[in-house]
Amino acid sequence: MNHKQVTTLWCTVIVEELIRQGAGFFCISPGSRSTPLTLAVANNPKARFRMFPDERSSGFYALGYARATGLPAVLVCTSGTAVANYFPAVVEASADAQPMIVLSTDRPFELIDAGANQTIRQQNIFGTYSRWSLELPAPGTETPLPSLLSTVDHAVQRSFGSPAGPVHLNLPLREPLEPESPDMEEPWAAPIREWIASGKPWGRFEIARKEPSAQGIAELREILANAERPLFVAGYLDNTADGEAIDALARSLDIPLFSDLTSGIRLSRNCTPWQLAFLSDTFTEQFRPDVVIHFGGGVIGKQPASAIRKHPPLHYVLVREQPDRFNPDHNLTLSIEASPASVAAALSGSRQPRKGIDGTAFFSEAAKAIEAETCIPGKAVTEVSAARIVSSLTDGNHAIFISNSMPARNMDLFTAPVTDKPIRTTLNRGVSGIDGIISTAAGFATGLNAPTTLLIGDISFLHDLNALSLLNHAWNRLIVIVLNNHGGGIFSFLPIARETDRLDECFATPQEFSIESAAKTFGLDYAHPKTNGEFAELYKKALSGARSIIIEIEGTRQENLLLHRTLQAKIKALGTEHFS
Repeated sequence: MNHKQVTTLWCTVIVEELIRQGAGFFCISPGSRSTPLTLAVANNPKARFRMFPDERSSGFYALGYARATGLPAVLVCTSGTAVANYFPAVVEASADAQPMIVLSTDRPFELIDAGANQTIRQQNIFGTYSRWSLELPAPGTETPLPSLLSTVDHAVQRSFGSPAGPVHLNLPLREPLEPESPDMEEPWAAPIREWIASGKPWGRFEIARKEPSAQGIAELREILANAERPLFVAGYLDNTADGEAIDALARSLDIPLFSDLTSGIRLSRNCTPWQLAFLSDTFTEQFRPDVVIHFGGGVIGKQPASAIRKHPPLHYVLVREQPDRFNPDHNLTLSIEASPASVAAALSGSRQPRKGIDGTAFFSEAAKAIEAETCIPGKAVTEVSAARIVSSLTDGNHAIFISNSMPARNMDLFTAPVTDKPIRTTLNRGVSGIDGIISTAAGFATGLNAPTTLLIGDISFLHDLNALSLLNHAWNRLIVIVLNNHGGGIFSFLPIARETDRLDECFATPQEFSIESAAKTFGLDYAHPKTNGEFAELYKKALSGARSIIIEIEGTRQENLLLHRTLQAKIKALGTEHFS
């Protein structure tokens, strides 16, 4: 075979084996060095792919796809800084254990550190954020094709593994890069002819969910049986079944369950919003859990961690499948690395239900107070009322993606769930960044194959503005609700706001860009409702619409701060009344 034929077959084999292993969705950014790999994807009828002019946006899109499907999208790029633009998405995928495969093409050995154009050191560029990385040899007949196939298999397995995460394969390619049909009668191709005909992957692997040990369950059952005031916490969970199993266990044992927004059960009609109770000092003084069992990952709000730090429980137990360390308060007494659903099943009947603290009246009054303060139809729509209206109107056929900072906090605290069917809800909480949010939401919608609502702040929106180019396609239908308070509203809530008169200059980054103009630039529908009633009607229509739309909710940082303070003061007063 000549060089073109070897390179063409090399890239064709990689792409075909990825598809056979379940990694058949490709996010490609155009470039010269990646030509053979790009065309190998485009020419494979089983491949699904999208083109992205911006590698940073492509990386976050792949992250969203993984969040929705549990499968790795494959990122393909040219050499140089192209691969470096994946870094923020790779970090988020690593921190939140989301599968991802990066195929970066590169200059060959003789051009590295030789002053060649568009050339950097790409090998192991993601460092510890990659689950596994390897630089392949340049295509050549001296490398057996079975070794290439087994390398692809291992890459997919490591991406799916425990913990799941990003894998990086760096592919040096020599010119010429134009494809040419390989001669499959050549001896070099002989070992893979049977593989080609079979349609099956070269090697197979199975990733099983981890089951708890008998000793760990026995110890945990004893801890629960002796607990006086147990508390369950459901943090970030990848699997809806985990959340439902934890919820069922909590109800059967009559144990309070603090369900974070990222748990997948926060928007269920049956969810008790313990976030509100933990705002009350009276409640936290009355309810001092002696056992906390934390399922999954982190939670959005500072509660109940601040209350637990003030009154440390006798036992703090962590249940999650990932082996990575997760204990920011360094208070773990028992860690069980296993499927939360399997642990919940094993704990069934571990204690007799006991009458605990009764918050029924408190939660009812708190809901009325929030409604009265925020959701009257004729009142101006706010960041809080927008979150509450979205959560009350969205059904199980629609998904919700939430940006970090204030949108996440508003949705976590002030949702008004009215559905029995779980709503797919997620956010980039691994490192809580505000970059790439629109791109991730678009990838999430594609992976789910379902329309999605995105709640996003104005600075996060500006950060990922070019991703609006993705939303004119049917596979990326988003309702983008931009909470525009003309700057970084979260900083008004931080202690620094009381310590300096330079908040706007150095922290809040005030802006006056036109969201309507941005929508028009990218050919998207736009609306700017003024009242809660207008927003609710508009959102109902958007839910059944066929096009993406940007809905701007406009306010000020000061108004948002005062509203939060008012609501928290009322909730604290109700806590004093009902828990004293």
